[in-house]
Amino acid sequence: MPPEINLKNIISIYELEISKSVKNKRQLYNFECNKIQHLSNILSMLKNNNIGHKHYNIFLIYEPKVRLVMSLSIKDKIINHFLTRFILEPKLTKYLDDRNCATRKNMGTDYALKLVKKYLEIHKRKKKPFYILKVDIKKYFYNIDHKVLKSLLFDKLSPYEYNLISQVIDSTNASYINERIAHYLEKNNLSLPFYLEGKGLPIGNMTSQFLSIFYLYKLDHYIVHNLHLKYYVRYMDDFIIVSDDLNKLKKARQEIINILKNEYLLEAHEQKTTISNAKIGFSFLGYTFKVINNKTIINIRRNNCEKIKKKVKAIKYKLDNHIIDYNQAFCAIMTYVYSYKYCNNIRIKNIVDRYFYNEK
Repeated sequence: MPPEINLKNIISIYELEISKSVKNKRQLYNFECNKIQHLSNILSMLKNNNIGHKHYNIFLIYEPKVRLVMSLSIKDKIINHFLTRFILEPKLTKYLDDRNCATRKNMGTDYALKLVKKYLEIHKRKKKPFYILKVDIKKYFYNIDHKVLKSLLFDKLSPYEYNLISQVIDSTNASYINERIAHYLEKNNLSLPFYLEGKGLPIGNMTSQFLSIFYLYKLDHYIVHNLHLKYYVRYMDDFIIVSDDLNKLKKARQEIINILKNEYLLEAHEQKTTISNAKIGFSFLGYTFKVINNKTIINIRRNNCEKIKKKVKAIKYKLDNHIIDYNQAFCAIMTYVYSYKYCNNIRIKNIVDRYFYNEK
């Protein structure tokens, strides 16, 4: 058993990460009443190769799109964060390319967008046409194959660690999960995928976030070192490659699609896996990018504007009905105005002016 599995580290995870993020305050209060006993039980569970995760609280979120979220109890959430912080990150981070963004500290959305801007500037200096290959994978979280993932982990973790992580991976095989999905399908008339046996990671777990960026780490290195396409950015299942060699990108597109299918048992979304001229542009992480007359034009995506409009109107409604005060409303509005800092956010300001300040 790794020396990291001790009560001090478990308490650290709870105090620094879990207690501050739990929204259900009654659940948190009940846990706090017997905190030391609960934390000691967690230590005992880990020592006995038991990660819990017997039941997920399954619910829907509607922003930025309809998704099924699988939430754990506080006890299981502590274990999940512990496994990520003290097993997955220390053992697996060294295999990840720096172009593989998301989840890791200082390597999130901002980092990915800065890389994209950097690559566009490099190609602009060449003063010749260049292109962007954009790859999108269908239902990535639902289709990550358990056997493939475990084979990638097997020689990188100790038998004890491998067994713990395998239990987390296999937790989506429980029959009640698909029963709950079927209930939502019938009740809300939604289109949601089911978790097939031996497939998928639970959306919402910290382990899932890290394992999802790790799953394709060999493909990341293959693209950079074998296909010699170093201007590459991946954010989970959404990635782009910038190059001035159109034929090279065409060959890479088909090769990447084949590798995803044959080695990872994943399917690329054909309509969203495209090659576009930089003048026509491409979308990535909520923005659209174009390079016209050697000038980079970055705008917020149109559907994001619609979502912001709904949120601004909702804030105005809460303010008018005295659910929140003006300071709370103002802070919420400014979050949207300044969150899209990589483009001219005049569109957002216009939405705020129209639907918050001057709504008719």
